[in-house]
Amino acid sequence: MVAGRRSLLLSMSGLIVACAGGPRARPVTPAEIPTLKAQAAQQPNNAQIRFRLAAGLMSAGRCDTAVVVAGAAQTLAPGDALGPMVIGGCREKDGRYDLAFGTYTDFANKYPRARGVAAVRALAQFALRTQATQTAKLALQSEASLTALPPEPFTVAVLPMTIAGDSSLQPLSRGLAELLLTDLAMVRSLRMLERIQVGALLDELKLSQSGRADPATAARVGRLLRAERMVQGVASIQQNGPVRMSAAVVKGDGTVRSGAQVNGNFKQLLDLEKQLVFGLATELGIQPTEAERQRIQRQGPKNLVAFLAYSNGLEALDRGDYRAALMHFNAAVRADPSFQAAVQQQQAAAAAPAVQAGGGDVLTVVQAVQDVAAPAEPAAEGALKQITVDVSTTVGDATGANPISSTVSNTTPESQGISSVVQATAVIRIIFRRP
Repeated sequence: MVAGRRSLLLSMSGLIVACAGGPRARPVTPAEIPTLKAQAAQQPNNAQIRFRLAAGLMSAGRCDTAVVVAGAAQTLAPGDALGPMVIGGCREKDGRYDLAFGTYTDFANKYPRARGVAAVRALAQFALRTQATQTAKLALQSEASLTALPPEPFTVAVLPMTIAGDSSLQPLSRGLAELLLTDLAMVRSLRMLERIQVGALLDELKLSQSGRADPATAARVGRLLRAERMVQGVASIQQNGPVRMSAAVVKGDGTVRSGAQVNGNFKQLLDLEKQLVFGLATELGIQPTEAERQRIQRQGPKNLVAFLAYSNGLEALDRGDYRAALMHFNAAVRADPSFQAAVQQQQAAAAAPAVQAGGGDVLTVVQAVQDVAAPAEPAAEGALKQITVDVSTTVGDATGANPISSTVSNTTPESQGISSVVQATAVIRIIFRRP
């Protein structure tokens, strides 16, 4: 996978003309570098020449210079996807997948409609997964020294939620964890670890779902990630029956707070998740500001069918089935066009196969993504529609959710911003980045 991406990145000059809307460009060769340098000197405001030069320098293994040239080109054309692809590609070649991830996501968040942004999002996903896997392996190798260190203050990781009840709803394990993570990240005093990083460590530990529900496991995962607290949730969900969700807060020393609990019915699932977030904030010793509460209420899916499809997409994405993931994310976006996380994952899943294959220049990748037609409705989507035939299409229709039972902590951490990367004892952790 990594080798395929590298071959793609080495030939990414094809995107230059693609981003400019021109004909297909041929990959730049190291032999062209002197000519490109001369052209750049003659036309200092021509960003495309500078991008082509940067790609040539990277293909020649001269990444230090390539990054400088690409950065200069970005000042002329900041919305061109080739800039972050060269800079991020060079950081990947140096083994700094955390910095590459930051480069890709910063661009995608700032220019969500840029041509080539789908390929950038896919590269971000690959960089994050590679970094997460490497971090997990390193953490296990260094477990004795890591567990002796204090946790990073205010750092929180969310475990996949344990789903009891209807087996067809197991993908909600990932979906609900992702919603909890995204909502809690709106509280600026919390530093949330990426879901993929937590999942990679759990995969390395080779734990079953029952094992993941063990508080001792949560404490161990927290120590390995140097997270101050872990959120461990359990949900009992029936399609046409009651829904009960709870979430405990586990510290690295094994201390468990009973956490928040919510009760309702299946139609109220999205509202219940919001209530659970506010209960968790209390258990974490956090009092969200009114602005933070409003952001939490506004963000995320507004359609339960969309959220179920999105959860299925996350499951397919995690097992590397990008075709299935794309179909599910397409379904989520059709059901709720305002669901931005689904839109972003849709872009990444569409581009992932071409990016992973790396069989040509980036123009081929970008064009392949643009040529992706909406696939036929998968059987899973039809099943979701059947499951939710009685479900209201908007969260606003859900009423009567029960209040949350929780214990209030007196601790209120001092507000601080969320940084992009935390490095400690050779273990790099990527912190959740809000758009």
